[in-house]
Amino acid sequence: MLIKRIRVEEGFFNTLNLEFSPGLNVLIGGRGVGKTSVIELLRFGLGAGTLFQNNSKESTSHALSILQSSGRVVIDINENGVDMTISRSASDNYPLSNGQFSPPIIFSQNEIETISLNAEGKVNLVDTFIHNIADKKNQLRSLCVEVNAISTTITSFKKEYAEIIEKTESLPSLKQRENELVEQQQTFQKQNIAIKGSREKIDKLQRELSIISVDSQRLSSIKQYFEAHVSQLNSILDSVQLPLLDSSILAPLNDLIQQSILRDDEYIRSAVANNQQTLHSVNVEMKTLNSIRTTLEEQSRESRSKVESFTEDAGIILGELWRVRESIAQIENWALLGSEKLSRINEQYQLCLNRLERISALRQEIFQFRNAVALKLNENLSPSIHTSVTHLSDLRNYAENLENSFRGSGLKYKELIQSIAEKISPQWLLYYTSNLKYEEFSKVLGIPIDRATRMLGYLNDIDLGAVLTSEIEDSVQFALLDHGSYKFVEDLSIGQRCTVSLSVILENPNRVLVVDQPENHLDNEFIVSTFVKSIIERAKKVQTIVSSHKANIPVLGGASRVVGLDVRGLLKVY
Repeated sequence: MLIKRIRVEEGFFNTLNLEFSPGLNVLIGGRGVGKTSVIELLRFGLGAGTLFQNNSKESTSHALSILQSSGRVVIDINENGVDMTISRSASDNYPLSNGQFSPPIIFSQNEIETISLNAEGKVNLVDTFIHNIADKKNQLRSLCVEVNAISTTITSFKKEYAEIIEKTESLPSLKQRENELVEQQQTFQKQNIAIKGSREKIDKLQRELSIISVDSQRLSSIKQYFEAHVSQLNSILDSVQLPLLDSSILAPLNDLIQQSILRDDEYIRSAVANNQQTLHSVNVEMKTLNSIRTTLEEQSRESRSKVESFTEDAGIILGELWRVRESIAQIENWALLGSEKLSRINEQYQLCLNRLERISALRQEIFQFRNAVALKLNENLSPSIHTSVTHLSDLRNYAENLENSFRGSGLKYKELIQSIAEKISPQWLLYYTSNLKYEEFSKVLGIPIDRATRMLGYLNDIDLGAVLTSEIEDSVQFALLDHGSYKFVEDLSIGQRCTVSLSVILENPNRVLVVDQPENHLDNEFIVSTFVKSIIERAKKVQTIVSSHKANIPVLGGASRVVGLDVRGLLKVY
């Protein structure tokens, strides 16, 4: 990428027209002349953002204060040999461009001073060296969205399964009662062979009625499904109301959109008609089954009447046996549905576990990229600066989501949150929870089995999507060799931190770099001996834009373009 020019229309910097060249560009001038404003306009116009969220709003506010309500920044670039124009007004959420481009890396004064103190910033600083890191992170986000959706589905299925199991709890007692009634019935049969024929007919009718009862129940569920499906499809038809585009240039797109909507409507109406036809067939079959059921029930009543006339006690037993068997048939149908639901839960569990394994593999791949960057930095900056990357050691978000999941549970959990985060990965948490591995969970955490049982039981009932997709990051650490020993950046002065940050930043050969007043907090010896040499080497490979209020950077750095700014808003190009 090459930034060729920036222009501002309206706003505080109205008519600003500033060109850049390849190599080193320096904006020079005293304090308050607008150097930082030009850099924040570049950041805003190209959607470059910041390396950690804390600075994002501040940078955007700076640019908006310059553009005011009606201003627009226009930036001409060249991306891989193709000229592009990117523009963004104060009211635009994103830059508008006629092609894809990679935004530059931009550092404000504050970012240079603080980035090495921020865990997110240090990781993102290393990530700027990795050309395909954005694709990897997008893959991670997509997988996390899938895991969240799967987790929600599992939770819903578990609830439905629990309701089904509750309905089947009476099956053993009904089976026992059926056996008792059969024994009594057999006693009556022995007492009177004359009613054998009637009893056989009743038994046959009962079996047929049980089958019909189950089929009626299933048809009712099928009917509800198609009714809901038809309603959903009709609601889609009713909801499509897209605005027309007024621009004459976009008139063909209007036609394309309307044709697309008409085709979609045709497909949906066809689907509605198909579902309604099926629903009609279901209704016809339900009526047929009800008619057959009525006939069989009448025949059953007639047969029972003959038997009951023979003996009242036998009739009572037959009636109860018929009701018990009908209940058993219905409950066994629920049990079948429960088995199907459990199978679907297991399928979703395996799918979720697969996605978590892919997330883990992707995080491992990203770590390897980061570690390679750290090794390269150590090779180039040794022995002055040392960079290290620790895999998945930033567990703050994971621990926070774990704590949120237990909140309101009534369980004592706070002292265990960090231990769970450190010892149990999301994949293993899903395994322990879904399979209720109380003993293994207890052993890993070193807690009593009854406590492990209560915790897993609670986690098994809730949606773990947020916990399973927690952002578990690598940790990056920078250290500076100071008087013979390495000191972490957290223990350094502001000047030493800036020395570390700038040394790392300038090693990146992949993207355009824009830095605001890098010499702040740096001594002249470092600027002359290290900074200028690094920036000269970098500018040979990729465009670099720097703002400064000192002349030694453009002079010693051999700047290809120097733009002087003054308090009157005048530009002078050297």
